[in-house]
Amino acid sequence: MAFRVIFAIMLAAALALSVAGCRGSVADGARPSATATVAEPAANAGTATSPSTSSPGPVTEVCGPPNAPGRLTTIRASDGVPLAAIEAGSGERGVVLIPELGAAGKCGWWGYAAYLASRGFRVVLFDHRCTGESSCPPSGTAPTGLTSDIQGAVIRLRQQGATAIALLGASQGGAEALITATLPQRGITGVAALSADELSTSLAANPYPATALAAAARLRLPVLFAVAKGDPYVSVQQTRQLYQEAGSRHKQLVILGPEQGHGWDLVTAQPDGLRPIFSRTLVAFLRTVTS
Repeated sequence: MAFRVIFAIMLAAALALSVAGCRGSVADGARPSATATVAEPAANAGTATSPSTSSPGPVTEVCGPPNAPGRLTTIRASDGVPLAAIEAGSGERGVVLIPELGAAGKCGWWGYAAYLASRGFRVVLFDHRCTGESSCPPSGTAPTGLTSDIQGAVIRLRQQGATAIALLGASQGGAEALITATLPQRGITGVAALSADELSTSLAANPYPATALAAAARLRLPVLFAVAKGDPYVSVQQTRQLYQEAGSRHKQLVILGPEQGHGWDLVTAQPDGLRPIFSRTLVAFLRTVTS
């Protein structure tokens, strides 16, 4: 009952936002000023971090700012492929951040990952196989490769102490998150998809549904969908269809203004440190599903 009440409050807040993605995303760049922004505090303020994430240097050298606690590491996909990754934060609430399609890879999520870590989440972000700094198996990519990478990140979070884990994906990563959430591993408790696109593209194989469109009806976990009006890669109508077809009892649709961009742009801080209000809506959802 408490979960339903909290979810109802969150939904009301999200609807208020909606009234008021990726190939084209700007990982940490500027966007037009928006009224729905909040000041960004120091990324490591008040954060309890483990000794393994106490040195900020290496992540900044690879990904740029913020200069926040984090650790470059290598994790293994569930089929054994080594993946370049970043770990940050501490505690039992976990979030796997699934990258957009493109060159930014794990670094595109770094700013928001540090934001989550400073708010009590343990996070893992990674480069998919055969991209960025990750290895490519001798046989090349396989239909199950993307889901195996995500599974490996979930396993790593559990090994590090996370007991409740949310999947968070942007752009194609959002579609991958939805697909993976149809057969959740132990510990996965919710999923959020920001500007999920490539909805009819085959991204997985049995036992998973091949596409995000096929995955929607099989979802049972709490799910949040978010999209900006005017997104050139996925429309509000397409996202609304995913929301309507989702089999989850607890589901949320957030429609944002056209200035909010695509994918991880929806939560990326502006150069002046202001971060969209939606970033807090997303934190509230993640906190609820990992409680």
